[in-house]
Amino acid sequence: MGEVVWKVIDCDEEAVHRLEQEAGISPVISRLLVNRGVTNASELDRFMHPSLSHLHDPYLLPDLEEGVERIAEAVVSGEKILVHGDYDVDGVTSTAILIRTMRALKANVDYLLPNRKKDGYDIKPTAIDTAAQKGCSLVVTCDCGINALSTAKRACDLGVDLIITDHHEPGADLPEALAVINPKREDARYPFSGLAGVGVALKVAQGLVRLLGHNEESYLSRFVDLAALGTVADVVPLLDENRAIVKYGLESMASSRKVGLQTMLKITGLEGKVLTAYYMAYVLGPRINAVGRMDDASKALQLLLTKDTNEADALAQEMEGHNAARKSEQDRVFAEAIQQVECHDLTSTRILVLSNEGWNPGVVGIVAGKICEIYNRPTVIISCDKLSGTGVGSARSIKAFHMRDALAKCSDMLTHFGGHALAAGFTIPLENIPSFIEIISAHAIEAIEESEFVQQIDVDAKLELEDVDRGLAGIISHMEPFGEGNAEPLFMTSGLTLSSIQRVGDGSHLKLRVKSKNTSEIDCIAFGMGDMAQRLELGGKVDLCYHVRLNKFNGVETVQLVGKAIR
Repeated sequence: MGEVVWKVIDCDEEAVHRLEQEAGISPVISRLLVNRGVTNASELDRFMHPSLSHLHDPYLLPDLEEGVERIAEAVVSGEKILVHGDYDVDGVTSTAILIRTMRALKANVDYLLPNRKKDGYDIKPTAIDTAAQKGCSLVVTCDCGINALSTAKRACDLGVDLIITDHHEPGADLPEALAVINPKREDARYPFSGLAGVGVALKVAQGLVRLLGHNEESYLSRFVDLAALGTVADVVPLLDENRAIVKYGLESMASSRKVGLQTMLKITGLEGKVLTAYYMAYVLGPRINAVGRMDDASKALQLLLTKDTNEADALAQEMEGHNAARKSEQDRVFAEAIQQVECHDLTSTRILVLSNEGWNPGVVGIVAGKICEIYNRPTVIISCDKLSGTGVGSARSIKAFHMRDALAKCSDMLTHFGGHALAAGFTIPLENIPSFIEIISAHAIEAIEESEFVQQIDVDAKLELEDVDRGLAGIISHMEPFGEGNAEPLFMTSGLTLSSIQRVGDGSHLKLRVKSKNTSEIDCIAFGMGDMAQRLELGGKVDLCYHVRLNKFNGVETVQLVGKAIR
């Protein structure tokens, strides 16, 4: 909370100048690209024109050859295969890709998704028991399993072959499975470690299709829509081959023959619209997640698998109901968590650990993310179940604090944990919570400098208003899809004059017209900033932090600023 600092991102000026000269582009565009890791003309071409031909060879993934050979053997011989996924969008779309691919190859395949409340995250030894009881001789995970050591041992004991496909951070030891396919393995020679679980699943299925002599291009064009949805929703970097997956997946989704996707587009009002990563992240993704948060994620998976329009309609309507319930529950937990935050002395609190009985474990991750963003502090939210004596925790963090490594320092107190630097989850016996708070708080004091709590907006460049034109807006639009690792470019301009101030929509948004000494007026829309209208004066001066977009209205295309912050 408090003052927010606007800071122009530190940039390699020599690299900016070299790219500007080599590619013949403007200094501003060159700076945007260098900020995103593009430093030469070859990288520029791949970034601005992502293609499915840029995807890396799946066989570069560790253990992929062993894995797909075993899957192919099972497909051909008719062995029963169990695909075990996860209850979030990444896990559901991963499972859908593997199930659809295997079914198209005439495999004898079934699936199992854990229930968030009953089973928690990851594949458990009991899932192997279930597979064996169903007569499955092969289990393939997706978006989970990299730290499932006891599960791998159980599979070995029961004579069930286990293939793990995952993208989460490996622990010190890998599970003793037939194949462990993960681009984050220390010994991996795969060129890109940023795939989502669905990206790994896509590669595994691609390798299987190749091995069995089918057309890879046809396969990719058929399943890249699901891969795009899972990739965006899992907030992995939209760089390298993820850009190609998302770009082509979004383009193909509108014409997808998957009944469930088309039903979702229709029920959410996206049918006929140009689909963007924003819609995946904030419209479709949350609805799929809501099913796993409030009920059974298998229903969301069935929506992505069904070929029956009536079933799709019923499942999509049920999904809408779960999403409404999720929002209501999320608001309640958030309000109660904020009350706890206000009891903390934030001047001496490095990490927020909040817990309560009755908090739905399906929404604590969202609440942790919101509180982390508001207070700019690592945040852990624990849902306590006194009946089982267990807490389910979800954690979100800031760049200065590696959350998974922090949980590893508390591993003796946790039943299970896993995740990434900025997001992680765990289960904990309730009696261990006080000790957990003590240890993770001490680690946060050591790891985080007080200066890290100053909220900061990272700006790509400081511009004069005359630099903002249709050419700049057009090039920026070609930098999509925007998301993690490729944030929509953000600029700042100082000393602009306000020539119009208007509250719009339901009054919560702010529409401005601004100008500088050397330019004509330009429109700016600032969503959620309507209350600022009473603090602004016509003819007054403001500094503006903003995105630059092309706005199409009634067939006319104009340049528009989208305000991020005003001072």
